[in-house]
Amino acid sequence: MKKIGLISSAFLLTLALAACGGGKSTENTDSRSSAAESTTVESTKASAAKESSSKAATKSSDAKPSGTTTADSKATASSTKEATNNGSAEKQSPAKNANPDDQAKQVLNQLANMFPGQGLPQAILTSQTNNFLTAATTSQADQNNFRVLYYAEKEAIPVNDARVNQLTPISSFEKKTYGSDAEAKNAVNQIIDNGGQPVDLGYNITGYKQGAAGSSYLSWQEGNWSLVVRASNINGESPDDLAKNVVNILEQETLPAPNTVGQITLNVAGTTDYNRNSVVWQAGTVVYSVHHFDPIQAVKMATSM
Repeated sequence: MKKIGLISSAFLLTLALAACGGGKSTENTDSRSSAAESTTVESTKASAAKESSSKAATKSSDAKPSGTTTADSKATASSTKEATNNGSAEKQSPAKNANPDDQAKQVLNQLANMFPGQGLPQAILTSQTNNFLTAATTSQADQNNFRVLYYAEKEAIPVNDARVNQLTPISSFEKKTYGSDAEAKNAVNQIIDNGGQPVDLGYNITGYKQGAAGSSYLSWQEGNWSLVVRASNINGESPDDLAKNVVNILEQETLPAPNTVGQITLNVAGTTDYNRNSVVWQAGTVVYSVHHFDPIQAVKMATSM
């Protein structure tokens, strides 16, 4: 019985020790598992933080490229705009003149350089026109045949600027070359008519006036020049005063000397059509012509050459 009791006690003691050791093993296993799990969580958080930091860096890099700041970009844009404006200003430099006299001198000098040795008109503007002179020309490559249109505007505009295409010329000058003197003479289309009522124009010059189709015509000659002034009877106009005014001007100023013929045709009635008043003359095979909306200024244009 004692032996059996001892065996039982030993068996029970073994079971107790086994149970105790197993609990400790389980506890250690749980502890290691918890630690590993904690480490994994911390690692995941660190990875997430690193990824977030990387995204933030990428976003910052996209917003501001390396080596270029917002201030640098603004400065570059400003410089580009300034260069563009300077280029435009330089291109349009002939239009910078705020003084009408300076503008007129610049335009006339530019035309003289474009058509050298041609003796272009110098008196273009009148008290009725705007103050700023400009012009448009045909190609300067053909010096034997060219035309200049003159404009009077409220602001300075360069010669041959595209804007003049929308404007109305006040006058023109043209040179046209023909195959022979005879062709040039015929192109002048000189009119000599001494019929009608004589009119004393002063300076021992007599004009002759006659009516036709509602108009009155007063004609006279000065050297190789033939002159005629037209007035509208319907509008109650008379050609006398304008004719006498022209005679007076020509006593003070000199027209170009035609080789054979010259013709001046003027209208009393006011008009904006620059072709209404003309001064045309022959020089060998060349015919020159001046046109102006103002009859007196047409004559002064010719005498200013």
